[in-house]
Amino acid sequence: MTTSDVSVPAPTGRSSKRLIAVLMGGALVSKLLGFARELMMAHVLGASLVADGFRGAMTAILLPLAFLQNESVPAILIPTQRDAHLRGDAPKQLASLTTALTFVGILLMLGLEAVGHWFVDAMVGGFSADGRALTLDFVRIMALGMPASVALNCLAAGEIALGRSRITNLRASLLNLCIMLGLVMLVATGRVDVLAWAFTVSFNALAAWGIWTLWREGQFDFAGAHPRAALAAGLDFLKRLRPLLALPIAEQANIWIERLFASRLATGAVASFDYARTLTDSALLLISQPVGLGVLSSHPPKDERAQIESIVRAVLTVALPASVFVVLFAPDIVRLVFMRGAFTEHGVVLTSQALRGIAVGLWASTLGWILLRTLNSTGRNGRAALILITAYLANIATNTATSGLQQTTEIGPLIIGMGEATRSLVLLGGTVLALSCRRRVLFLITIAMGPAALMVALGWQVHEHVAGTLQRLLAGGAACAVSIVVAAGVLMPATCRAGLGYCHRRLLQRRT
Repeated sequence: MTTSDVSVPAPTGRSSKRLIAVLMGGALVSKLLGFARELMMAHVLGASLVADGFRGAMTAILLPLAFLQNESVPAILIPTQRDAHLRGDAPKQLASLTTALTFVGILLMLGLEAVGHWFVDAMVGGFSADGRALTLDFVRIMALGMPASVALNCLAAGEIALGRSRITNLRASLLNLCIMLGLVMLVATGRVDVLAWAFTVSFNALAAWGIWTLWREGQFDFAGAHPRAALAAGLDFLKRLRPLLALPIAEQANIWIERLFASRLATGAVASFDYARTLTDSALLLISQPVGLGVLSSHPPKDERAQIESIVRAVLTVALPASVFVVLFAPDIVRLVFMRGAFTEHGVVLTSQALRGIAVGLWASTLGWILLRTLNSTGRNGRAALILITAYLANIATNTATSGLQQTTEIGPLIIGMGEATRSLVLLGGTVLALSCRRRVLFLITIAMGPAALMVALGWQVHEHVAGTLQRLLAGGAACAVSIVVAAGVLMPATCRAGLGYCHRRLLQRRT
């Protein structure tokens, strides 16, 4: 059997739900490993110059690749591969696209190596001379992983179209493991460059494994890697990318502005945002990405309104009270999770401010990213890109307009975090307005504000009457659980009745 004989249907129905479940499981594992990595980094590096330099280098590496990954590749390649499987030429097409985009990644790597000094100065100009030199050293090593990063995005999207998620799940997990190994080697040797080598090795090793595995399974045909086929696939990708081309530019500009302004604050401010996102990204990794990719990989449902409404009800039930909990108890969360080793009270202040600002819009970003995928799934890529660009521009405008306050007040990280919250709210607002069932979704959001207000009231009472970090978090967690139960009763009454009925039947069976 040749690779052209292989035909795997796109996931639909139960297979799509299974894909979402597997993605959530993989995201949970990678999140736990990422959490362990951040704890190790907080313990070993704290909010220090080395931590800032490494975070700045990661941003410098990923910024030039934004239009080859992030939203662009999944939004284009997954539906393309999904349709290619029906034609039977998916293995060749995947190889062609991977070859073409990886070649672009090589060119970007060479360019970054050539202008790295200028790029680092533009990215983190607020760092000291030593900080910029350290960041440049990291960049020169980590740039060697750029082509592999592009290849991995192509391979992962190709697998998602098959209803599989091995590369998607392994990517973050392997990176976290390698960084943790790098931290161990840093402590043992005192060499900070081992962190950069750990980053590079993880991407290159997984890309090599992914290509070999997909080729062995007949899902990657090297015949498609011919220069002529790769050129045709690359040009077709760029043609499809045109409606989305402004998106990576807006995203890169937003990340650059945030890093630049954060670098002008106290030492450790850049790292504090990544520590904060270790906590807030849980919603994106565990909910938004798996559900969104599942929606994207399956064919559009017959009743889109019913699908959207069920997603909105479930997400609002949990995300809105949880976001309020994080805002109210951010200092306690950061102190309990990170404050040990090199992570001092200085890091607690910076990270808790960043966490509070981001968490204001956490519920909106969780729901907004999922709803955005429904637009991608039905071919409304141009509208989805416009919404995302508007959201990023809102973030940039907020950070730019408040740049003076960031440096003259003691709440600079909070103000920058509020810029991201603005982006999240604009993202959700734009996606809701683009849906045909916008009135229903807005009504559900309004209803969900009731349990959120209850969480605010309960959280305020906890702060008034409970002392001690752990005690406050336990009491706040109980208040959050109560608010979620109330939200479920209001937003998902049928599901609650079904659950109560099931429990009642099980109880009767045990009695008899």
